[in-house]
Formats: sequence, C-alpha cells, structure tokens
Amino acid sequence: MENAVTGGESRDAGGAGQIEARTAGPDGQYFTTVNGETVKLANPDPKGGHILEKAGFNPSGDFALIQLLAHSSRLIGLDDEVDLRTAGTEVFRAFKTDRVYRFTLNGHGFEWGAAKLEENELRVIGHVAGDEVIVLERDGEDRVLEPADVVDLDHGGTEHLYTEKRLITVYYENEPREIPRGTYTTEELKNLFGVQEGYILEFINHEGQLTPLKPGAKLRVKEGMKFFEQVPCGGSS
Repeated sequence: MENAVTGGESRDAGGAGQIEARTAGPDGQYFTTVNGETVKLANPDPKGGHILEKAGFNPSGDFALIQLLAHSSRLIGLDDEVDLRTAGTEVFRAFKTDRVYRFTLNGHGFEWGAAKLEENELRVIGHVAGDEVIVLERDGEDRVLEPADVVDLDHGGTEHLYTEKRLITVYYENEPREIPRGTYTTEELKNLFGVQEGYILEFINHEGQLTPLKPGAKLRVKEGMKFFEQVPCGGSS
C-alpha cells in the first residue's frame, strides 16, 4: 500500500532538497491525530485498527479511518499498515459507518466517511484558499457553494467539484472590471456597471454574438465576459 504521511518529530534526512524523515519523539513514541486529538503509538507501522483503538474508537470494526493528505483523502483499512516515519501532515478522521463515499476536487480523488459534507469542512480537507470558491459540477449549470451549503455524497454517483478564484475580471465597454463570481439578474448587472437609465445591457455570448439581457433575466458571469450598453432603439451608446 502507499505509505501514509504521518510521523513523530522531523529530522533532516539529507542535504537541501531531500525529503525529511521522522523519528520518534523524546518519549520514544510516534504521534498522529484522529478527529483533532493526539494519538501516540510505540509501533512506527501500526495498522488502521490499532490507530482507531488507541484513539478510543471501539470496536474498531464499527468505524472507518480516513487519512487526510495534501490533495486527497483515503480509507485506511483495519489491516492496512501506516508508516509513521514518513514526512508529512498526520491527520486522520474517524467515522462510525459501514460506508465510504467518494468525490473529486480539482481532479483529485477523496474518500469520506459521512454522507453530508459542509462547505467549510470541504475547505479544510481540500486546503481551499480564502480567495477561492468551490464549484459543484452539475448538468446544465455548475453551482458555486455558499458557506452554509452542504454537499450530499449519497444521492448516487461521484460528486465532482473544482475551485475558482472568488473575483473574476469582466469587461464593460472594453474596460476591465473585477467583480465577485456568481449569477446576477439583469438589474443587478446594470446597477453594478452603472448603466445609464433607460439603456439596454448586452453581452457577447459563447457564439460571439451581441445578446441583450432581458428584464429579470439571470446570467452566470464568467471570467473574461464582455458587456456593452446600448440605447433602446438599437443605436450605439
């Protein structure tokens, strides 16, 4: 199996650019964390079941142990060994469940032990920066997750998510404007751009055509979109 990235105290295993290894702490034990609580183990190669037991999750067979990695997470089976001497961030989550759910974030695979995953939790395990939003892929229209949103991993199939910068650059009358990513009504966009009273707001669609926005219409604004104002009769402003 792939080595887990857990360990005790780090030491330099070589010169510059070399991967650091980990040794036992002053008490001769290695450590990791499970659900935020520090767990110490004398064995540098414990099995998943032993980690659960040491963390107080008994019987261990009733729980799923998930290891959080830099860009993914994975299930550690009860009989899977974990190398606590390998350098890295040692973080585990334990779930009382007999199921494991899967999703992807920016193309990286994740395994999780609960059917519901809150947006703020997803940010933590996915190391999502504060200036980014998380987007849930959906047929027809992708959806930007809000802080209070919860992703349902049990509705069937694998959920696919990706991150984008929170602010995007669009162009109004060929002048760049930085605005929050999202879906806007025609009226919200006209107010945002300062469109003159009585003028029509138009945008260039994916086919390169100038398209007027109807009153009350909604538009998901994307990076690089171009907008123009026009007098109602069709003459240029």
